[in-house]
Amino acid sequence: MFSSILFLLLIGIGGVAFAEEGNSTSLTEEEKSYLLDAGHTAEEIESLPVEVAKQLVKEKAVITDKGSEIVEFIEGVNTKPGQTSTMGSISSSTMKLAGTVYKVTSDKANNDKFYIYGNFNWLKTPSFNLVDKMTFGFPSSSGLFLPTSSGKVTQHQHRYSQDQQGNGNWIDYAIDYSPSDWEPSAGVAGDFDLRASTSNTKHKGYMGQYVYVPTSKNGTINIKIEYGHKRISGSPTVSVYPAGLAITPTSTVDTASYALTLSY
Repeated sequence: MFSSILFLLLIGIGGVAFAEEGNSTSLTEEEKSYLLDAGHTAEEIESLPVEVAKQLVKEKAVITDKGSEIVEFIEGVNTKPGQTSTMGSISSSTMKLAGTVYKVTSDKANNDKFYIYGNFNWLKTPSFNLVDKMTFGFPSSSGLFLPTSSGKVTQHQHRYSQDQQGNGNWIDYAIDYSPSDWEPSAGVAGDFDLRASTSNTKHKGYMGQYVYVPTSKNGTINIKIEYGHKRISGSPTVSVYPAGLAITPTSTVDTASYALTLSY
């Protein structure tokens, strides 16, 4: 399996987290024009959630690098009625993955601030509509840390969307402003409940998280974005590794991952 990643570096103003759902409307022509001038393609602008695109405009996003590939998952196949094989060799689904790293003006003295963004888009309907997960992981030695308030991780956002008939009419479900899992100085995860519908149904989603690092820290690290899809039942779990939070590998979980490079 191979993953695809779109890697961006942003220098902007702001430090504002996310707009509330009720404040998100369609992009104006001026906002689209800015995103094009900043280096986005029309396809990339179309794929950006409106609330994220508006935030990029507000923070004066500047693209310095990008690229993408297609991920191919191998799922189990039904061999007989009521019997499921976990060793299926039929490539029944493909997915487009993308990820970004942005730098924004910090709202904390003596700390730099970054925004990590990742998204997925199933190009074919998966055989099993389960609860998938996406993780952002980074080594604890990097000095990156998560913003918190009242004992909870903040400045987080993940959302699932569904196109029931595969005709471009997307249903955007509620934004979740809390990660499904997190580990101090190691990363966050979001869960995505792929809702069943028809054989034509498409699924997509995204996750974003702000992180800080003391200005006194210097280094170059990898940020690992990983997607996990359970083949049969249940949901992938996450674990902490030297590289940070990631999907726990098992024989029934398909994963796709990519390491972004961040210098600070």
